[in-house]
Amino acid sequence: MSYLYVPGHQPKRIERAYSSDADAVVLDLEDGVPDSKKKYAREVVSEIVAGTVAKPTFVRVNAVASGLCTDDVRAVAGPSLQGLRLPKVSGAGDLSHVLGLLAEVGHPARIHLLIESAAALEKAHPLATASPAVTMLGLGESDLRVDIGCDLNGRTMDAARIRVIMASRAAGLPSPCQSVYAEVRDPEGLRESCTHGKQLGFLGRMAIHPDQLPIIHQVYRPAPDEIAEAVDICEAADRAGAQDASVVVSNRQRLIAPPIVANARRVLDLARALDLLPDMP
Repeated sequence: MSYLYVPGHQPKRIERAYSSDADAVVLDLEDGVPDSKKKYAREVVSEIVAGTVAKPTFVRVNAVASGLCTDDVRAVAGPSLQGLRLPKVSGAGDLSHVLGLLAEVGHPARIHLLIESAAALEKAHPLATASPAVTMLGLGESDLRVDIGCDLNGRTMDAARIRVIMASRAAGLPSPCQSVYAEVRDPEGLRESCTHGKQLGFLGRMAIHPDQLPIIHQVYRPAPDEIAEAVDICEAADRAGAQDASVVVSNRQRLIAPPIVANARRVLDLARALDLLPDMP
């Protein structure tokens, strides 16, 4: 899954975002928008989500503490809004505030909570389980890095990433998406970072430029050989189940343990969701 951020005050870039290969678009009202353009961005985004959009659309509103969040939520709660990304979450009170605003207008938006401080990181699992409306945790790595005083690519940041992944899975949420890679003109660095993120347990990534999408998709989408192996494993497991056999042997004569079968089914579920297996039952 790829999400493409686009500043809400730049209509031409928004048009390009919807024509890109991104799986979803995130219209940004927060850090991507200068203070002088906040009101204009809100108006632009409000008009977009009030109409028909070409891709699933999320809006990153301003933080509750900014004083702008209330007006943001009320303005963008249109019929095409799929979800809100709530930045700089300090605790469950921020979530309750936004849920109350959505209840007022009767909007069923999903909510992604962005953890950007050490204090919020300590509450990762309680936040993940605070409401059924919460469907993803994410990291605001730039702000978190400043708060902790660590290197963006060091072990401390990896510990934060792992914490969010574990909290998400323990809460029954999907694996979270990896945070943005800020260096747009560094494709190899992006590839290396995506590969590392996938190894940690992320599933998909946020992007800030359409040129980043091919690499994100290449790394995070199941490769043809990975899909073929998963098909082989699942077919063997299904045969064994039909024969009441306790031992699963693949077509490649490999003994397959239940966790391997579960992972193979997960790969095929993802491939189906991305239309990589359109003809498979």
